[in-house]
Amino acid sequence: MADPRSQISHLFAELRRRKVIRVGMTYCIVGFAVIEAADVIVETLSFPPPFVAYVIVAIFLGFPIAIVLAWSYDVVPDAESRQLCSEPPADYDIAVNKNSGRTLARVAIAIAVTVVAAVTWYEFRGPAPAAPAPISIQYVDSIAVMPLDNLTGDPAYDHVGGGITEEIIMHLASIPPLKVISRHSVQAAARKGLTIPQLANALNVRHIIEGSIRLHGDNLRISLQHIDAESGAQLWADNFVVAPDEVVERQEDIANDTTTKVVELIPGLTLPEFSTHVELGRGQEAYLSGKRWLGQRTGEGFRHAITDFQQTIALNPGYAPAYADLSSAYSLAMFYRYDVGIDSYALAAQALAFADHSIALDANLAAGYAARGYLGALIGQSAPAVAADFSRAASLQPNAASIPSWRARSLAQLGRFDEAVAEANRAIELDPLSPARQIALAELSLQIGDYNQAISSAQLATALEPRIFRARAIEARALLLSGKAERCARLLLGPHHVLRASCLEASGRSNEAQAIIDKTLADIRSGKLRGDGVTNVIVFEDLAIDFALRGDAGNALFWAARAYAASPAGVEIRNLESALFDKVRDDPDFAHAIAAIRGDLYGRVQRDSRKYR
Repeated sequence: MADPRSQISHLFAELRRRKVIRVGMTYCIVGFAVIEAADVIVETLSFPPPFVAYVIVAIFLGFPIAIVLAWSYDVVPDAESRQLCSEPPADYDIAVNKNSGRTLARVAIAIAVTVVAAVTWYEFRGPAPAAPAPISIQYVDSIAVMPLDNLTGDPAYDHVGGGITEEIIMHLASIPPLKVISRHSVQAAARKGLTIPQLANALNVRHIIEGSIRLHGDNLRISLQHIDAESGAQLWADNFVVAPDEVVERQEDIANDTTTKVVELIPGLTLPEFSTHVELGRGQEAYLSGKRWLGQRTGEGFRHAITDFQQTIALNPGYAPAYADLSSAYSLAMFYRYDVGIDSYALAAQALAFADHSIALDANLAAGYAARGYLGALIGQSAPAVAADFSRAASLQPNAASIPSWRARSLAQLGRFDEAVAEANRAIELDPLSPARQIALAELSLQIGDYNQAISSAQLATALEPRIFRARAIEARALLLSGKAERCARLLLGPHHVLRASCLEASGRSNEAQAIIDKTLADIRSGKLRGDGVTNVIVFEDLAIDFALRGDAGNALFWAARAYAASPAGVEIRNLESALFDKVRDDPDFAHAIAAIRGDLYGRVQRDSRKYR
């Protein structure tokens, strides 16, 4: 019997002669490089993160294939040399030189085949939506759920009614054929002290659910009633007696029961599948406060909302909606150019990390996909990836107003402008008293050249919330582009003083306009440029627009680059694609530089987001 040690020695000699060990080492080195390259591809081309995992698995699976190929198909000088031997033949070095290139080529081919197989499997393993599905929701009826009146006399119970209202709205909003008015609009209407018919008229609904909270001994009695606003008839009423320390746990049961009654009452509705989620507990008051502040879209509102959502997460680290809403607050603060005390790139990175975390906590959370989709659309993620997030969000909660409003941006990115306008208008139906929905339609209308609609929607947004200067800026730009510079020059534009200079220039008041521009440039050079609660991105973007309107591509590019250096949302894409930039759009230097800048935004934010995960 052969000596085992001799056999092992012969085996290693043959492994060396056939270059199997070298192939294995080369495979590991090249495989590591491929994995690193895949990581870069994910960031640069906005591939979904699981892509890297598939490549890693494929590399591991390809390793034994490469080893077998090296052993079985290595070409050696003669047949005798295929026999096991303790020493390589005299011409071994020559054989190595002749065959090393072919061996390494085989390794490279094995790796390439493996990676291509991984990519192909990933890409074709199932249908991936390249665009949002066409919008085809036909409402069979409409409803508004009013905040429950706290009749206990104790303000500590104010959040109880808000929590129950929020839960019922979320349940009903998952029924596609039922138009459900958003929480922000019902709260705005409730503050006006309207009667039931007036509420129904203001919100354009037929059904109203209202109720109250009263003390019932040591417990709380929660009363709900469903009213047909057209006839004034009470369709049903119900009462729930709940211990104060159990009310948060019971609110989902109350919402389930209410939704069931509504579905049974209104023809054409189907009861949705109820899903459970982590209860808010003592974080509910902070969370509902954050939602209320977020709906305002003011600088003060964003700062309060961020603090409230952070507090909610501190109290309830597993509550997915708080992460989704904090993500949205960060992204929206960038869009509105508010200074919330965090660098804009850090805001974007945290927004992405928190949106991903909310989805990891709850894979069926519509708000998580919507938050991630909104950020992606805002900072230039690939259109298919953004569309996939919005499609998922819309399938989970088709009547949450923010989803069609934000999805309109995605549709416009794909060139589907008619559908984008339809979605923006549908969002207004669902949230008629929200300035944010009017601003979204105004921005879209400016992009596609419907200046009358842009002006009308911007004016309505200002009427709903006068503290939002972005609405006035949209109105000013639409007036400029429609040849109404005099009206533009009369607007109070707050921090948009450079935009006012553009209006003055267009109305023939060049000296006043130039004085504003000169002072602004001097303040920037001296470091004295200060925004009152807003970031300098406002000034940089307005300077880019001002020079673009003059046809000065060089300076338009310079200030656009400054805007993007300060924020990944530097120049709003809908401004960039509007007639504001028509005079410089075809300049090759401008076009190429802007494309290069925007092409790297999402990848940078994605890389930065790792530190917050």
